[in-house]
Amino acid sequence: MPVEQLPLFVFGTLRRGQCNHHYLAGSYARMLPARLPGFGKIDPLMIVRRPEDVVVGELYEVRPEAWALTIAGCDDLEGIPPGKSAGTSYRRIRVRVTTSEGEHEAWTYAHASTSESA
Repeated sequence: MPVEQLPLFVFGTLRRGQCNHHYLAGSYARMLPARLPGFGKIDPLMIVRRPEDVVVGELYEVRPEAWALTIAGCDDLEGIPPGKSAGTSYRRIRVRVTTSEGEHEAWTYAHASTSESA
């Protein structure tokens, strides 16, 4: 089953100016600064649900024609096998982020033990 085409919230090496941004470069229509409430960093590159915390990052609206290749590349980077939503370290989950334009549903990569919903 194909992955629903939602924006992608990133907070680590996929951000602009970081070493893995090339996985997103050229594939998105726009980027918005965003915040992910209810999550906290357990190290610079890993987040988990933490009700009192907020993770600051970037929300990318990936162009529809680039979606499948972009999400496959990002999943591969995070160690998630093709056709799956979780690997050994990371899980791709649906979250709600806030931006200057309001709330958005998005995908993000969290610790593999993180449940799909709170």
